[in-house]
Amino acid sequence: MTNKILLWAMLCLVVSTAGAQEFQRFASMYKNLDDTKKGGLTFRFESLGFFQNNEFLGKFVDGYTLTGALVRPKLSYSPVDGLYVEAGAHLIKYNGKDRLVNAVPWFSARYRFSDRFAVVTGNLDQNKQHGLLEQLWEPERMYTDKPEAGLQFIYSGNKLNAQTWISWEQFIEKNDPYQEHFTYGFTADGNLFENSALAVKFPVNLLFYHKGGEININPNGERPRVQTHANALAGWEIEMKTGASVKSVNLNAYWLGYKAITAESNTLPFDKGHAYLLEASAKTKNSKISLSYWNVFQFIAPKGRLLYQSVSDSDPSYTQPDRSMISAKYFWQKNIAKDARVAFQVEAFRDISTGDFSYGYGFFLLMNSDFLLKAF
Repeated sequence: MTNKILLWAMLCLVVSTAGAQEFQRFASMYKNLDDTKKGGLTFRFESLGFFQNNEFLGKFVDGYTLTGALVRPKLSYSPVDGLYVEAGAHLIKYNGKDRLVNAVPWFSARYRFSDRFAVVTGNLDQNKQHGLLEQLWEPERMYTDKPEAGLQFIYSGNKLNAQTWISWEQFIEKNDPYQEHFTYGFTADGNLFENSALAVKFPVNLLFYHKGGEININPNGERPRVQTHANALAGWEIEMKTGASVKSVNLNAYWLGYKAITAESNTLPFDKGHAYLLEASAKTKNSKISLSYWNVFQFIAPKGRLLYQSVSDSDPSYTQPDRSMISAKYFWQKNIAKDARVAFQVEAFRDISTGDFSYGYGFFLLMNSDFLLKAF
């Protein structure tokens, strides 16, 4: 008990002196579809070269390396004000593999009803991971998974930014031998107070992951279990704007929850759980450094980063219901041309419960360019 009290005291000191903010990974690579010029046909080329090495110790996640490139060539067109359409391909290739690991068509349509409200169909706007923390949404999905597709509503206001979406990940037809998969999400970021020196925000997240279906079959004659898992987040974020070489200092605190909605058919070890996150960060023109404390009890997030959970990915039979972790992260990025950025990140994790130390580092080169083909 004494050790826990001392740990909390040290963390409170760190938070009070350093501030806190979510460590933003390099997750905002997509150009806004709204950037397409009215009446113009544009060729848009998006690319991301990545090298991410994760040296994870302990029983939860095996270490691995992701290295390769994501390329997305697209044609973008805006026939009238507020309507934007683009079509192309989403391609991912890992270095050392001769074939593409992900090659799917890309189609997205966006209609802006007003300056604040828009709807997206087809491939979704995934910029900034929908505003989700990495504990709920693994940033590496950007270069491991197929792009999200479905329906999305986005609201951008002075006091509130919010979006809700549904992403269909596995479509089924009658008698298919597998289940449908989809994710529903809602994020909102309320601006409670802001002036030239201080900003206070209140974020709220909901995320549901569903596996089910009524027209599919199981080869053994039994209907597969329907599963729905839910995660929620509420917290507050304080940004203190300094205006010096350190642009801002941040203080964040979050509560996160987990619940198996279909508990009777749940195949995971726990039906409900929760977690707490404290973060402190400081931001300069090109970099951000952060410290965080993470505490969980029976916490699971099907779409979140595996290192933060109570169930092992390496050995699903191994669980650790009560976990605590501290982490330090540094991120640097720089614009090297009009449409090009380079970035580097390093992160370290210490599992307080087991003493295991893990770390990771990554290098990224991002290039996004538009070429006007024809103006109508």
